[in-house]
Amino acid sequence: MNLRTRRKADTKDKKISLRLLDNPELYLNRELAWLTFNDRVLKEAESRETPLAERIKFLSIFASNLDEFFMVRLSGLLKLLEGQESTQPFSAQAERDLEVEETLDEVSIYIRLQLKRAYATFQGSFLPQLHAEGISILRLNELAKSELERLDLFFENQIFPILTPLAVDQAHPFPFLSNLSLYIAVTFKDLGDNGEPLLAFVEVPPKLSRFMAIPSRLREYRFVPIEDVIRRHLAKLFPWSEVEEAYVFRVTRNLDYELLEGEVKDLMKSIELELKDRAQRFVIRMEVEQSMPELLRSRLRSQLELEHGDVYECPGLLNLRDLMPLTKLEFKPSHRDATFNPKINYRLSEDRDIFDVIRERDVLLHHPYESFSSVLEFLARAAEDPNVLAIKQTLYRIGGDSPVIDALVKAAEQGKQVTAVVELKARFDEVNNIAWARRLERAGAHVVFGFVGLKTHAKCALIIRREGQHLQRYAHLSTGNYNSSTSRLYTDFGMLTAQDALTNDLAKLFNLLTGFNLLASESKLYRLHGGPDFDIIKVAPFGLRDFFADLIRSEIAVHRKSGNGHIVLKMNSLTDPSLIQLLYEASCSGVRVDLIVRGVCVLRPSVKNVSENIRVISVIDRFLEHSRVFYFRNENNPKIFLGSADFMPRNMDRRVEIVWPVREENLQVKVIDILAHHLRDNIKSHVMKSDGVYVQNLPARLKAFRSQERLIDFARLENSQAGRLRDAQRGLENAALRTEPPETNVVRKVK
Repeated sequence: MNLRTRRKADTKDKKISLRLLDNPELYLNRELAWLTFNDRVLKEAESRETPLAERIKFLSIFASNLDEFFMVRLSGLLKLLEGQESTQPFSAQAERDLEVEETLDEVSIYIRLQLKRAYATFQGSFLPQLHAEGISILRLNELAKSELERLDLFFENQIFPILTPLAVDQAHPFPFLSNLSLYIAVTFKDLGDNGEPLLAFVEVPPKLSRFMAIPSRLREYRFVPIEDVIRRHLAKLFPWSEVEEAYVFRVTRNLDYELLEGEVKDLMKSIELELKDRAQRFVIRMEVEQSMPELLRSRLRSQLELEHGDVYECPGLLNLRDLMPLTKLEFKPSHRDATFNPKINYRLSEDRDIFDVIRERDVLLHHPYESFSSVLEFLARAAEDPNVLAIKQTLYRIGGDSPVIDALVKAAEQGKQVTAVVELKARFDEVNNIAWARRLERAGAHVVFGFVGLKTHAKCALIIRREGQHLQRYAHLSTGNYNSSTSRLYTDFGMLTAQDALTNDLAKLFNLLTGFNLLASESKLYRLHGGPDFDIIKVAPFGLRDFFADLIRSEIAVHRKSGNGHIVLKMNSLTDPSLIQLLYEASCSGVRVDLIVRGVCVLRPSVKNVSENIRVISVIDRFLEHSRVFYFRNENNPKIFLGSADFMPRNMDRRVEIVWPVREENLQVKVIDILAHHLRDNIKSHVMKSDGVYVQNLPARLKAFRSQERLIDFARLENSQAGRLRDAQRGLENAALRTEPPETNVVRKVK
């Protein structure tokens, strides 16, 4: 499928100049580009080269991603079709609406094709392979009579008391259906007063395990879906009516929301009200069992105000995200990725005080290859150290069981001044963050919620410690969240530093976050004139886009002199039009541009006379690639930056983000080598073609190279020593040129 933005206007007689770099033909549709990312996740589930337990994991992630797409991303398109006021002329508005409708149609077609593949993989591949491994998901007719009797007893004692029948009649209106919950629609042989068959619903309790275990004497796992057990006993819930049929279905609601600056008096209360209101949002998708008859589907559609295209038929088990617990079962080692325990960074593994180590020189951590426990130790040590006077930290996605919060609470209870900037608007983590904020407040910490119109997405911590007669600052900056759970699954960079200039900048940033809202509408000039005066770090929304634009233009200028311009950018998403346009300009000038973009990328590579020098790859493997790295060759004096921001309008304009430089040569070598690993990957990387379609990068003539596997091997090496910057850059250049560099140029022991 061609994923370019569709234009209704007939362009056959028009010669579109692709050298006009703002031409819409040069930018892929964002929603469809997102779906191609999920397509790459699905391919990992489909691939027989992926171990079985990992394939199940990827299929569950695919389904979970799709839920989020409907709940958040698709709602943006639907809003455009609502009767909102527009400043555009009528003709432009009509064209935009037509484009949105066409995009929605393409999204629907694309998702249905993906679901067909997903269920073919589940039914035709997973179930037989699981059965061969002694893991079975059975239907009731496959159980013995004695097993059914035990299930019946379990139902009576553990399930039946929880269930609530929800009838639909004159006294009972159509019930509210919770977002993403499984429901059983029950029809009866009796007719209602309106002449239609009686209808009722039963919600499958979300707190119960989806798969009920059937005891077995053999070393095997046997399960039945809980909805099948409930269906077997529907007569007990409706003893006065004769049940005819029962079908499982699920609805997805729009969970997007927007807080308006002038309407918010108390941010936490406003978020709590939004969370309560979230459950009442309109339905945007209904998933049904394939066997559900059209008459019942039509009745549900009518009540939920859905179109025919909003209904998705599932030829198997609904809600494939529920497969994730199966990955915790006992599999053969060959059915899992090889076990790996992150190593402690060699400088922090010495028997020395962590503050002494950091004060000596910066420590760069690469998670999960290097353990996140070093960050936790940094915070725990600060909480316990009597010389530490204050801790300031941003918190975005913290997780459910957080040792980070424990350290901050302990510090506050010991009388230290603790300031936590908690982002309450972190999507789907609002409830957790509110709970953590209240716990911190009870412990005596100062809790700040940032700004209404901006999300505080920056990840940093600042510690102030008394050392002799002066105060010394220590800091941690990260590309990822302070979440000990995801730190084992996401790749991120973190840096521990005591640099005066950098820690002074962070002190200014925290003063900005906890002070008056200088970003309110009446202070827009403050933002336009560059914001606070930071010496080392770069902060959005204070000209971060301009900073990256200047770096790209500078590399173009260097290339015109030396002819060896090279830009390597690693991020999660690339959608900012002005920065994409500058990357096109760099390509037109001859600069080689390598983009490692895990998710959405709307830039089109390999377009003649525009982006022939741009390559886009996406690495999908056991760890989620989450780090953001910005490399500019700058001849032989590389400029390297790490940060929390992607190249997206929201990151540049609507979030507080941090980008900081990596200047120590040995740390630059480490970053460059890791980039070279990704560019060399020919096992788990996918290369984008000019039409937006990704193909797996499997060159036949090159030696197999799986970047994450090599980085795991690399992390196991002890007594690391720094390589030379020139060798590291040569390795990066060779990787970018798609050649097979000498092993020593890329895989070496570095700090």
